[in-house]
Amino acid sequence: MKPSPTSKNGAAAAISRFAALLLLSATILPAALASAAPSPADRKRAGKTIGAPGAGVGTLGAAACVAAGVPCNTTVTGELTIDDCRLPSDQSLYDAWTISLTAGQTIQITMQSTTFDTYLFLIDPSGIELEDNDDYPGGGSNSRITYTAETTGVFTIYANAFDPAETGAYSLQVVCSDGTGAVCSAGPTTLCLNNGRFRATAIFTAPSLGITNGTAQAVSLTSDTGYFWFFSANNVEIVLKAVDGRAFNNFFWVFYGALSDVQYTITVTDTVTGAVRAYSNPQGRLASVADVTAFSGGAAKAESAPALTDDRLEEIAAAESRELARLLSTSAPLACQADPNTLCVNGARFSVRVDWSVPSQGTSGVGRAVPLTSDTGYFWFFSANNVELVIKVVDGRAFNNFFWVFYGALSDVAYTITVTDTVTGAIKVYTNPQGRLASVADVTAF
Repeated sequence: MKPSPTSKNGAAAAISRFAALLLLSATILPAALASAAPSPADRKRAGKTIGAPGAGVGTLGAAACVAAGVPCNTTVTGELTIDDCRLPSDQSLYDAWTISLTAGQTIQITMQSTTFDTYLFLIDPSGIELEDNDDYPGGGSNSRITYTAETTGVFTIYANAFDPAETGAYSLQVVCSDGTGAVCSAGPTTLCLNNGRFRATAIFTAPSLGITNGTAQAVSLTSDTGYFWFFSANNVEIVLKAVDGRAFNNFFWVFYGALSDVQYTITVTDTVTGAVRAYSNPQGRLASVADVTAFSGGAAKAESAPALTDDRLEEIAAAESRELARLLSTSAPLACQADPNTLCVNGARFSVRVDWSVPSQGTSGVGRAVPLTSDTGYFWFFSANNVELVIKVVDGRAFNNFFWVFYGALSDVAYTITVTDTVTGAIKVYTNPQGRLASVADVTAF
């Protein structure tokens, strides 16, 4: 398997090019894991098997042909060349990819190529062939297998060409589900967006550094937004956002902006429906994408969704793009940095600090921050056992397009609360005079 050449350029000019590169994109890939596995009538076995001719289903004997491991819910790229491994049955070329599955887990594998007729095999941990497919309905010469694992272990995928002479580049999309519709579980390489409904991963290729299908590292910013880095934790490569746009056109929207012109693929999965979108960037392109028809919102809201005019769409896309552009700026703080005096709330988008004073005693100080949840925390002034102020920041954009700030006090000393939106740089200050015991609900804060 040979990766395509690519390069990594500097990111200094990325922001100035951001607006011009904004594209409406909808790279459509398979819709849901629930789709049925191909029937035997859709296959063209013609004697194809992983074993020798006439031997029927055999065991996996070519461990040296394994290209790499592939994680769930991602899209990787490869290339069949004349020096790749060959099936004993017909001498057709293949790459072998390994994947770990647990019993009861469903996997859908889709192989696509524009240069040759693809063929897929799935092999169990003991080396026995489980499924194969040539052309699935509606997929042209592309291949797809859907399978629910009966055992736990390392399975093998053969990315194969139907004819012995066929070579060329291909993509392999792997989507996994446990069938429960559970929300996304964030991890070092997984972003969870739009309150956990959407799972996002990314892979990248940089041959000059000896990297093929490297796994991007994920950092969450807010409930809707996060970013990926490739080479260094200090170097942001892609900022990604999933927005609930059902009130406008009955779709969930995906936006991303990049400071990288290497080859990469972003895979976004709707954990509720199993639908998948993959966004691929070729070598040398510095791109930003606004996909406002990324995931269907379903029939429930279709009748209530108002018409989305071109002007309104442009306005919304521009606003989201400005936010991503700020996140991509080298001077952006990216996210709140918590410390003993700083509370980070709403997915670390907002930082909160409190200064207090008691003029009658000639004392003053900075509140000590204690987080409670991702949205809420409290401050103490004089003793860790004495809570003075509880505060939270809520994402109310679905209701009035604002973030809301609430706080309640157990103290009547003089204090000043400073809340900063680390994405936009906006600051809101709330001041309490000595002698007042106050609670505040600001539903138009940011």
